[in-house]
Amino acid sequence: MLSLKSLLYVLLYFISLTHQFQVPPRDYESKNYFLVELNTTQSQKPLLDFISKYKDHYSFEHQLASLDNYYVFSIDKSHPHNTFLGNHNSNNYDIIKRSFGFEDVHDDLVNDVASLHLLPAKKLSKRLPVPMEVRDDPPKDQSPSDKAHQKYAQIASKLGIKDPEFASQWHLFNLQYPGHDVNATGLWLEDILGQGIVTAIVDDGLDAESEDLKANFNAKGSWDFNDNGQLPLPRLYDDYHGTRCAGEIAAVKNDVCGVGVAYKSQVSGIRILSGPITSADEASALVYGLQTNDIYSCSWGPTDNGRTLSEPEIIVKKAMLRGIQEGRDGKGAIYVFASGNGGRFSDSCNFDGYTNSIYSITVGAIDHKGLHPLYSEACSAVMVVTYSSGSGEHIHTTDIKKKCSASHGGTSAAAPLASGIYSLVLGANPNLTWRDLQYINVLSAVPVNEEDGNYQTTALNRKYSHMYGYGKIDAYKMVEFAKNWKNVKPQSWHYCDKIEVNQELSLNQQQQQQQQQQQQQQQQQQQQQQETRDDNKVITSKVNVTEEYLKVMNFEKIEHVTVKVNIDASFRGRTGVRLVSPSGVVSDLARFRPLDSSSRGFQDWTFTSIAHWGEDGLGEWTLEVFGDSQPVKIKLVNWQLRFFGTTIDASKAETFDIEKDYSQVRRDRIDSERKQKTSSTVETSSSTTEKPSSSSTQETLSSTTEPATTSNDAKSSTTGATNESTSSSSTPASETTEAGEGEHVYNKDRTGQYLMGLAGVGFIIVVVIIVIQSRNHSTRRRRRRTGENYELIEYDSDDDSDNDFEGYDDDNIREDRHQDQARDRLFEDFNAESLPDYNSDMFKIGGEDEEGDTEAAEHKPKDKSQASSEGK
Repeated sequence: MLSLKSLLYVLLYFISLTHQFQVPPRDYESKNYFLVELNTTQSQKPLLDFISKYKDHYSFEHQLASLDNYYVFSIDKSHPHNTFLGNHNSNNYDIIKRSFGFEDVHDDLVNDVASLHLLPAKKLSKRLPVPMEVRDDPPKDQSPSDKAHQKYAQIASKLGIKDPEFASQWHLFNLQYPGHDVNATGLWLEDILGQGIVTAIVDDGLDAESEDLKANFNAKGSWDFNDNGQLPLPRLYDDYHGTRCAGEIAAVKNDVCGVGVAYKSQVSGIRILSGPITSADEASALVYGLQTNDIYSCSWGPTDNGRTLSEPEIIVKKAMLRGIQEGRDGKGAIYVFASGNGGRFSDSCNFDGYTNSIYSITVGAIDHKGLHPLYSEACSAVMVVTYSSGSGEHIHTTDIKKKCSASHGGTSAAAPLASGIYSLVLGANPNLTWRDLQYINVLSAVPVNEEDGNYQTTALNRKYSHMYGYGKIDAYKMVEFAKNWKNVKPQSWHYCDKIEVNQELSLNQQQQQQQQQQQQQQQQQQQQQQETRDDNKVITSKVNVTEEYLKVMNFEKIEHVTVKVNIDASFRGRTGVRLVSPSGVVSDLARFRPLDSSSRGFQDWTFTSIAHWGEDGLGEWTLEVFGDSQPVKIKLVNWQLRFFGTTIDASKAETFDIEKDYSQVRRDRIDSERKQKTSSTVETSSSTTEKPSSSSTQETLSSTTEPATTSNDAKSSTTGATNESTSSSSTPASETTEAGEGEHVYNKDRTGQYLMGLAGVGFIIVVVIIVIQSRNHSTRRRRRRTGENYELIEYDSDDDSDNDFEGYDDDNIREDRHQDQARDRLFEDFNAESLPDYNSDMFKIGGEDEEGDTEAAEHKPKDKSQASSEGK
């Protein structure tokens, strides 16, 4: 019987089910929090048992609403269990320990839970506005052209826009630099304004009482995770970031400030940046209101300081996976992330696990002149760019406290502007999936500054730049794509085997000084020293992807490529990583970061590239790990290449499991298919050799190459076995069909029975003849054997070349006699009565080499993708 305290915990649990987000206030000063995963899919008993068992140690807090089977508990910081509690089957740091004196508790705990996650408090960083940077560009007439001004007046008049800041919203209609805007006004004239689409602003709150936002505020999709309430209102002096982002999207058409790019869409607010939260809160935030919110706009991430390497924890990744699998009625939530404002510090968005997620659309920035601002981070995960601050301008939008802002900027402004455009796209075609929207981004983006972006042509015949992605977003062009877009086939994936390299590069100071002197003479026109790759310090590793591998995983074309690496480095910022596809497209996965002096390297870090979109993946992929021209010690331990893309057969699509090892799945499937093929080949050969015939053995066995015309009688006796392996058999389908038709014909008359009878009589006659001949032959053999023995004694005394290949060529007769003697002895050992004179070709079966190879493959270690490593 449960105690009163246990009953109280049970009551708290059921209350938490009713109010999943009304969680108890957090006390980070006196308590530590952790998350346990229990198998409660069928019953709540595991949870109740856990609560009862550990009631004297841990306090039940609430169920995690974002993920099934996860529950939050707390423990007093003074409790002795804190000495061993840690992550278990979750994050690969702060692992649970089997401390002395707590061995039994440790063992019970790891057996009771599927996983355990520590929940330390943390604070996420906003992508804050950046200083204005004036570029020394050629002067241009600053007065709007008459044509541009006339068009602006017509649009404002037709749409009835009277907002005082609209004329300053150059990102919507650029009077100073015509064409450098999002090109959305034509859609407004078609009444494509984002109706019915909700964008969640995951940020520091949203002023739901603002005159510019309250008409488009969606309370159902909103929550304050910092203060645990329904309304995510700004409460701190600097809680203006989210409101400004919301104004870019959905500021209404009135006489206040300006308008949003999708001013008839809605916005909700999810407040997480105004105080400490846990990864459990973060996971919940990214799927809050999953059937209400269509888009999650995120202008935050790790600190943009050029030295941070950070990724979301596994439960956050699981939440995003749930979002793209279940959001928008199964079409997938849209996650939009700002690429980051650390460009001035040589930061890269591939060091940010949010922006390099395959589930994110990563958006960089260009300014009102179409130029790349120095703050905008570049990497191989950048998909597109859109407008933000730079060259003396900012984004004009709504602000808190009934004000307007003229200083909003950074990639913080680019991401919500893109989210607003995606509201227009989804409004025009609500049936788009999350991957459809990514495809439309890739195919409709307009390349900018082609002389500046180091573009390369990809498999789609599209240009890609790490700085600009596939180009700038053109709202009108995107919507035109979306109107007639057909959904892409479901997602598929392929994991290569992990490649163990364990190769190290290290040069001492003297060698480095010599190389630096040479480089100064030879590379005067190249980039600064920290940007220079030292080609004498490169580790190269390759992996080959075959058609068999991709086919067994139902994989057709690449969308995203990820590379998971383990690299030791004495100075992480001086380590570069590059991936080269079989088609020659290059992804700079890690660029030099002079401020990143960490010696921790890259531990189980995943890089992402979208530069290979549309490639088939076949062939040799090359990973290069290299150092700059400074002393550095680098070791490539291992790496794994992964593809995500489209299926070959949509009917065989699967649901992705983030914790499954799909390289092992591939190996298992290949082994299974090969075994089925081998089994089918053996069965076919076995059934064929049973065919009665008076012809020679060679003729009988070779007849298996024509099963439709010469093996019908044999097939009829093994039909069941043949049909069971039809799908994986190496026998062509046409042959199987013909054999089946032959059997059907025999059922109509008695021809088959007559032939079988004649064959039986012939077989008996042949057996009698063979027996008689065998006895006569045996007698001759015994007579020959005596003479050969005397001859062998005589030759052994004169010739030592029995095992010498040169002696074989000198005396073929002697060789034949040796073979006869050895063959006779073998048969004597097995009490053979006679030894027929077989020709070796008589045992050869059509296709036997292939069958033998297949059988041998079964006994070999599991097949791995071909890989090689070499260092320069």
